[in-house]
Amino acid sequence: MYKKIPPKPEPQELKQAFLRLLRNQKNEAGYFKARTKLVWEKFFGKHTADNTRDFLVRNHKLYVYVTNAPLRNQLTMVREGIRQRLNEEFGEEYFLEVVIK
Repeated sequence: MYKKIPPKPEPQELKQAFLRLLRNQKNEAGYFKARTKLVWEKFFGKHTADNTRDFLVRNHKLYVYVTNAPLRNQLTMVREGIRQRLNEEFGEEYFLEVVIK
């Protein structure tokens, strides 16, 4: 007879609510690309950020386009560490592989 009113959701930080809104099935790759751009310089330094041309996220792989050949070789050697650090920052195992181009 009476409808039970569903409980109200717990309050969340505005940042968390906004990030959850941005991340949906259609925009998941763009969401992780944007988050990677935000932390890239903080994690890997200004020199690396200045020589990084672009990022691409496809099929849980992060493609990093680097303009400096010696830097590209260095990043290729530590790409597993890059993957682990980014996944740790995001709080989940999203990236399965990092490809340096």
